[in-house]
Amino acid sequence: MKDSINYLKFDLRITKESTKFQILIIALFYIIFMFFKHAYVFGMSYLFFLLIIFSRIPFSLQGNEKSTEMYYMFPAKISSMVLGRFLYLISYMFLIFTICGINILYLSLQNKISNIEMVVILLSAIISGILCFIQYPIYYKFGSEKAVTFIYFLPAIGVLALPNFLLEKNIYLGENILQNIDFNNIIILIMFGLVILIFIGYISYLSSFKICKKREI
Repeated sequence: MKDSINYLKFDLRITKESTKFQILIIALFYIIFMFFKHAYVFGMSYLFFLLIIFSRIPFSLQGNEKSTEMYYMFPAKISSMVLGRFLYLISYMFLIFTICGINILYLSLQNKISNIEMVVILLSAIISGILCFIQYPIYYKFGSEKAVTFIYFLPAIGVLALPNFLLEKNIYLGENILQNIDFNNIIILIMFGLVILIFIGYISYLSSFKICKKREI
């Protein structure tokens, strides 16, 4: 685990400048959507959009030859190297999901968000997390540049559009869906989402490890 933490620190170091830009972009647009336009659902789906976009940054920066040499300099196992990269993703996901969770709780207490909107946001969070985990083995296999359009841009656009689609679908189907959703259902969805993300994340990690192992051989 110590070696994995070292890789995580290295990723944080090489993405330091990009991270500053990310935080600025996230804060700016999030404040606009959440507090000026009061587009709460879209504001949080925008965070999931950025999660997919920015989670690839360590791979794109590692394309630099010097960074790649430094990355493989650590005397550690491949499993530790891959785990370190996944810790970067998990840390990013934890940050985004925590921000959304705090906002959902606040908006719920203020009665500014409905149960169906909470469910839509949670579904978007789960799907964005799954997409992030799926794209990592593909980056290890093909590199981030070759997969740039189909692996992160199109799915990210899909996640951004998903909440509006689901909400419109609910209006079309009627109010029965809304009436059947309560707090217990939301808690169950959160637990189910965590299980799914852990499972997909583990499979993604194993796939990435096997890809890197074959490359070394």
